[in-house]
Amino acid sequence: MLEFGDSIRRIHLIKSPSWRFLYWAILLAIVLQLLAPGPARAASHSLEITGEGVANPVTFTRAELEEMEQHQYTYSTINTWPTKKWQVGRGVKLWDLLERAGIKEEATFLKFTAVDGFTVTLTAKELFQDKRYCFPHFQEGGADDDGHIPGNPAGKVEVEPIVALLSVEGSDNPEYMNELHTLQLMLGQRAVTEQTGNLFVKYLCKIEVFTGEPPGWDPPQANPPGGTVPRGSMVTLSNLHSDDDKIYYTTDGSTPTIESPMYNWIASRWWSARADVLGTINRPIGPLEEDTVIKAVTIGPGRRDSEVVTFHYRVVGEEPAAKTIILTIGREEALLDGAPSALEAAPYIKPEAGRTLVPVRFVSEALKAQVGWDPDTKQVTITAGEKEVILTIGSSEVSINGRAETIDCPPEIVPPGRTFVPIRFVSEILGAEVDYNPDTRQVIITS
Repeated sequence: MLEFGDSIRRIHLIKSPSWRFLYWAILLAIVLQLLAPGPARAASHSLEITGEGVANPVTFTRAELEEMEQHQYTYSTINTWPTKKWQVGRGVKLWDLLERAGIKEEATFLKFTAVDGFTVTLTAKELFQDKRYCFPHFQEGGADDDGHIPGNPAGKVEVEPIVALLSVEGSDNPEYMNELHTLQLMLGQRAVTEQTGNLFVKYLCKIEVFTGEPPGWDPPQANPPGGTVPRGSMVTLSNLHSDDDKIYYTTDGSTPTIESPMYNWIASRWWSARADVLGTINRPIGPLEEDTVIKAVTIGPGRRDSEVVTFHYRVVGEEPAAKTIILTIGREEALLDGAPSALEAAPYIKPEAGRTLVPVRFVSEALKAQVGWDPDTKQVTITAGEKEVILTIGSSEVSINGRAETIDCPPEIVPPGRTFVPIRFVSEILGAEVDYNPDTRQVIITS
């Protein structure tokens, strides 16, 4: 190889333009080679396996690794941005290498170091006891780059960690594999949402195996921390780093696992760069409309899972009125803001009056009005704020805040003892709009 100074002197001796261009190109290549960081020339570096967790520390050259049995896997990966990517690797199983180094039964965690000093720590449990997979449908459920949208876990294929001698990032086509980022640690996902892209150590040069007890992650905290809260409250979760340490939670009383919903999809290292979407992706839990129990756990690489913490919320305050009520003639089911709700009697049309009648208590209470019944006078009293409406079974005369009015279809009782009233009259005096779809036979009440 030409020395830097010799190259300069020889180029100045060349007069031909074509030779001058060639020598400048050679010089540029030499300078780039001299200035390039270690990883750019790392394809030929060796791999050292050492530490108290192995009986026979060993160093493998690339040539020796190439002579070992090779295994090829496709990996589904999500990074901490988060973004979903395919990766493919071909190399030696990590466990095969550790066996050659005499890994001890008491080994508990491993530290992986790259040529440039980058490190990743993983526990023996999460590497070799927990099953890891490639999820063929992990990009379903949203655009390919939406790492915060859970994919479909169907059809998962078990894969093993390898030290890759060939790899490609951003593609599931093995024809694109090359030596650029190798040696490279590659591993599968334990769940379809697990973020593993940040664990793929490029230019791997050293593996240290330890036998000590790995530390545990700190448990999540909640704000508010539990107790009595106003209806509609939102709950935020956090932990010490909120980066690789992911918070998983449940709201149904079950114990959260790595399969549960994730809270902090965007790692804290990206918060300033993603401030415009941070609140919609790392989204608070809620609004709380009923008493709720949130259970949460911190799970991340290289440490034991945190203890599961539980936050109890007692919700107080008036329940909001339904915004949309849909009733169907002849059906004993209604929809309140899209949620099904059972009726004890179906709405019906009274042909002689040309009016649709509905159960007064159901509609009134859905609109947050109070309903009273006097069996002696057979009167229904509907109270909404300062408005009071009194209807009498079989009578066309009604009282609205003490003022007598007449309706063209009196309320009536139908089995099993439910009072039915003209829907348009009751809804409009309670401040709602009413539409009727004759094709679907649906009454649509909007408040």
